[in-house]
Amino acid sequence: MPAKGKQGMRGARCAAVAAAATLLAALPGAVSAAPLRVLASFLPMYLFTVNVVGDTPGVKVEMMLPPSVGPHDYALTPGDMRKIASADLFVANGLGMEEFLGPPARKANPRLRVVETAASVAPLKEIPGKGHAGHAETNPHSWVSPKNAILQVRAIEQALIAASPGNAARFRENAAAYVRRLRTLDRAYEEASKTFRGRNIVTFHNAFDYLARDYGLTIVGEVETAPGQEPSAGEILALVRTIREKRVPALFAEPQFPTRTAETIAREASIPMRVLDPVDTGSTAPETYEKVMRRNLDVLKEALSGR
Repeated sequence: MPAKGKQGMRGARCAAVAAAATLLAALPGAVSAAPLRVLASFLPMYLFTVNVVGDTPGVKVEMMLPPSVGPHDYALTPGDMRKIASADLFVANGLGMEEFLGPPARKANPRLRVVETAASVAPLKEIPGKGHAGHAETNPHSWVSPKNAILQVRAIEQALIAASPGNAARFRENAAAYVRRLRTLDRAYEEASKTFRGRNIVTFHNAFDYLARDYGLTIVGEVETAPGQEPSAGEILALVRTIREKRVPALFAEPQFPTRTAETIAREASIPMRVLDPVDTGSTAPETYEKVMRRNLDVLKEALSGR
């Protein structure tokens, strides 16, 4: 075949490949050519995000904080600033939890899209002088309730679709599957809550207020009104008195904090101490949130239902 004819055939093939690529890019669910770099603030935001992303090609999810470190009083490192500078989308809880995401972080990447996933959650207001310094007006622990987790996963789904429309079908499918599991978890909490004989509880700090609101519990006291701030002798005596007066069946500590003070209070009040995990640190396995929250449910049932 003459060289000119071969060149013509090659040109036709190239044109066909280009046309096919254009058509493929326009199809629903087609993978975006540009990679999407997603940065999640801390463990629960990472867990929610990886479940929505799944195995979607071209989307990389990274967690800013180490999985063993919670967001309370966290300070950004130079490595964090580099992660922020290279990210396209930042997944945050919001409600004041990520105080470290201030002007310096935003200046490091002015084009960064930030989604505050708890924006659709009905916020719980704090009592003045209680809670975390800097965001004492609103309790930021929204994710510690399956009902809120569903809302936050949906917010992540929408943010990912907006950032990478070509992957919308994958994101929707993955989010739907994860939300189904979270709804099953929610129903398990709803059913268990009907069996709770004692509904007044004492927690280590204000991490479980949303869980209590959503499933009919009343938190009548906390060991620490702010993380790391141990109660005085007078506060301990007052809490022991409250436990007795309110007939609190158990005191709930957290695995992220020392339990010595909680053990002392429980012993003085003659009630058992149990452990509830707010899932702000731990394993990065995608199923971690569900596993930990089911373990929390077992603890609650044992302490409040006699099971």
